[in-house]
Amino acid sequence: MSAKRILLVVLLTCLLLMPAAAYKGSRLARSPVDDFVLTDQTGDEFSFYDDSNEVTVVAFIFTRCPDVCPVITQLLKSVDGELTDTEKDDVTFISITVDPRYDSPERLKAFTDIHGVEWPHLTGTAEELEPVWKTFGVVVQESVIDAHVMDYQPGEASVTVVNTSGNASTHMFGLTGWTLTETMANQHQIEINASVSQYGHYVTGIGGEEAPGDTWYWELNVWNQSATQWDASQVGIDDINALDGNQHIAWMPSNLNRSNLSTPLTDNEASITIKWSNGTEVQSGLDSFNGYHITKGALNDANVNVTIADSSFGHYMTSLGDEEAPSDSSWWWKLYEWNSTNATWEASPVGMDGIQEPKHIAWAPSNVNSSEIPSPVKNSNEEVCSGHGWEMGTGDGLHCMCDDGYTWNDGDRTSCVEEVSEDFNVGHSTITYIINENRQPLVVWTGDNWKVSDFTADLREVLEKDGLGDSDPLETPGMTFVLTSLALGLAVTVRLSKENSDLTVNKRKGKKRETSRLQ
Repeated sequence: MSAKRILLVVLLTCLLLMPAAAYKGSRLARSPVDDFVLTDQTGDEFSFYDDSNEVTVVAFIFTRCPDVCPVITQLLKSVDGELTDTEKDDVTFISITVDPRYDSPERLKAFTDIHGVEWPHLTGTAEELEPVWKTFGVVVQESVIDAHVMDYQPGEASVTVVNTSGNASTHMFGLTGWTLTETMANQHQIEINASVSQYGHYVTGIGGEEAPGDTWYWELNVWNQSATQWDASQVGIDDINALDGNQHIAWMPSNLNRSNLSTPLTDNEASITIKWSNGTEVQSGLDSFNGYHITKGALNDANVNVTIADSSFGHYMTSLGDEEAPSDSSWWWKLYEWNSTNATWEASPVGMDGIQEPKHIAWAPSNVNSSEIPSPVKNSNEEVCSGHGWEMGTGDGLHCMCDDGYTWNDGDRTSCVEEVSEDFNVGHSTITYIINENRQPLVVWTGDNWKVSDFTADLREVLEKDGLGDSDPLETPGMTFVLTSLALGLAVTVRLSKENSDLTVNKRKGKKRETSRLQ
């Protein structure tokens, strides 16, 4: 065999023996990320360089995210469950918020408790987080976060109702001052008496104390965040939007001094304060909205009559749209949840109080086929979201939920374009990185439409390349082997070349001697 052929065989052998770099996620070529120190859900400091293991999975989420973020958390929980004990020793999972205005350590702790995970969920001030986002190439815009959350309206949550005649209607979730008053009072078993006129609800009594009318009345107050004080409301209770800057309200007799009202529970999503004539006061805060609040909020706004009873097992629907479920249980009001992945309605496995995240829900008689309940969102087509997403919301709140790999076009929230840079918008989607022991982001996964097995395979690929986890360095040849093989190949080539050269010289010498003898 010629020297060139032998060298070619050696080189091909080395290449075949070298590990392949085939990732199922998107491959990145980035420099190491900078170190940072943030606060975890327990209130302790977390140092990225000091407190993480050799390989790190970093996800960017926010707890108010009603859809993608809970899914990402559960997916990563499943990935963690796929790892061996040895692999777990070399991998750290981290979730970093993009919503520091809301995500306090306490809220992150509640989020981790709900999802049954224990890895660090990090937060800090906006000033602390901005360089972290930058080093990861994550673009965070408050407008994007707000448009996605919209404080849970107008498009992130809705209630679809199907009556016994098969007629259907969909109502967006809203939370007026009246709904907030009614639901919070119900939570504390405080009776609210109110009259209804063309001007809306008028509260006449709270907790058994009726307003005389001639000397005082029940006065509605709203919290002025900028002035940090209570102000008398300039609008009626039905005109207060508790999801848009007026989430803290208070009731008190009009002849009392409002400066004596306690500061509201501003760390809560919404709150109510009630003060009686004798000075007794009660405050109630709402950390999150569940199916009960969504149902009451949407149907109260739509003036749909609804009766919801309370029991030791939680709230349950008795009548809807003046249609009461029969006592013989021939049918009952059944609760459904919208599965955005499959674009189908699914019977809720829990009651309305068990739905802890704002979403699209539906109520229908139990004898109605779920396929007869209309979709709460528009399907994607070439005329919607540039053919790469689907619409949510109405009016000013109308925006696209772009497909994975697509984002809003220069702030235009009704169109979707392909993500072509290594900078990722976080808000209507999420970003998850796999980082090697040199702190380099190697692989990125966008959104939640990925398989646990694929992500786990990429994670193990990174572990193997770093010689970590369960990888055996003897199983896969390293660079030393490759260099040694190349050296041996070159040595063989040189030796063979020398032997061929000597042979040629000897042949020439033989010819010369033979010629001399002939002469």
